[in-house]
Amino acid sequence: MKQRDIQGKIDFFMDNQKKLEHLKKYSFSEFSSNFERADSTIYRLQTSIEALLDIARYIISYLGLRVPSTSAEVIEILLEEKFITQKDAEQYIQMVGFRNRVVHEYNSVDIKKLYEILQDDSEDLKNFFTALLQIINEYEDKENPSNDVRFFL
Repeated sequence: MKQRDIQGKIDFFMDNQKKLEHLKKYSFSEFSSNFERADSTIYRLQTSIEALLDIARYIISYLGLRVPSTSAEVIEILLEEKFITQKDAEQYIQMVGFRNRVVHEYNSVDIKKLYEILQDDSEDLKNFFTALLQIINEYEDKENPSNDVRFFL
């Protein structure tokens, strides 16, 4: 596995995190009175989750694990392989649920809930990122056990 294969996703995620940290500095009143802050937060959270799922799919493919049919199944596979804990898997599946809501129910995003997620739950993104990097580091430069990478970024 080569980190450089997914470095663009890693860099994108890290840039998003800096921008989310900036957005966290606003009070709820400042945040909710400016639609650009809410829109930016939705975009940064959604695309951060997507980047993490892409990195996880790369790992799953590289290791020759079963092919996930949903984003939540990506998390389930990492749990089955004991790369993450049950507690973490539950948090990450909630992140996937949030991503699905903002993609499919974009017209009903609750600004207060969005602000709470920004303030209280963004550590979950960092924890998932750290877990994925640990897997990559563990398998860095090891030969592809499956000899078949089915996921291309």
